[in-house]
Amino acid sequence: MNFAPLSELTPADLHPCFLAAFSDYIVPAQPSLESLSAMLSRRGWQPALSAGAWMDGQLAGFWLTATPDIDGETEGYCIAAGVAPEGRRQGALTGMAGLVTALLAEGGIRRQRLEVIDGNQRAQQAYAALGFAILRRLDCYQIQEPIAARGYWPVTIHAEHAAADWPPANLAYPPAVPNRRESLLRAEPPLRWLTVRRADALLGSLLMSSDGEIVELQVAPGHRRQGIAGSLLRAGQQLTANGRLSFNNVDSRDLALISLLLRHQAAYRLSQWELGKASD
Repeated sequence: MNFAPLSELTPADLHPCFLAAFSDYIVPAQPSLESLSAMLSRRGWQPALSAGAWMDGQLAGFWLTATPDIDGETEGYCIAAGVAPEGRRQGALTGMAGLVTALLAEGGIRRQRLEVIDGNQRAQQAYAALGFAILRRLDCYQIQEPIAARGYWPVTIHAEHAAADWPPANLAYPPAVPNRRESLLRAEPPLRWLTVRRADALLGSLLMSSDGEIVELQVAPGHRRQGIAGSLLRAGQQLTANGRLSFNNVDSRDLALISLLLRHQAAYRLSQWELGKASD
């Protein structure tokens, strides 16, 4: 098995191997090429800092890297790593991880992080062997039932807006990499922005994707528990084709947000562990 950076590869080159690697995953992922390309773009994929494993001239594994700035330090973030069935148990993950660590170190990047789904014991053990340790648990929820907001707050759906208009991200806990502002700015199609205002004061803000993923929800302190979040969620739900809202990567310590979701009959879907490691 040979290992090399993915410098010359495109999402189209990755797509067949990606489908094979995740065909039997604990949560099978079979994205279209368009969806895979959009995901890599939003995450900030860096091909030159990513690694591939080749068998007999065919791509059999990948470690896809981004380099977000977290708390003033550039880190290596594993967007996704996978090995096709025919390439497993041959040291592919270890070889790719070693190459990525070396590529990052050349640029002075010493810290890495990734997520792994809870229950995927084989992957968790593999990453532990590579030096990754648990940082926190991230939960995923889904709302399908119609939202009944307490009270009525008029919601503005901004047909056009600039990211500079968004309020500062004053969140209770740091967002996971896919939900950080630098990722949200790269979303295609651009995110929808919904707000609640009173006079010139911004009381509530919601950012969501076109398919119903709520990526950020904020209500101004002093105006919480007054139905503003519910009004925003109800308006967002009405924008979706099927009435389904999803919340990914909710910090498990964020009891206020989780309580809000459960109050609106959100169903728990799964959890992920955010893992990190620092190189010498």
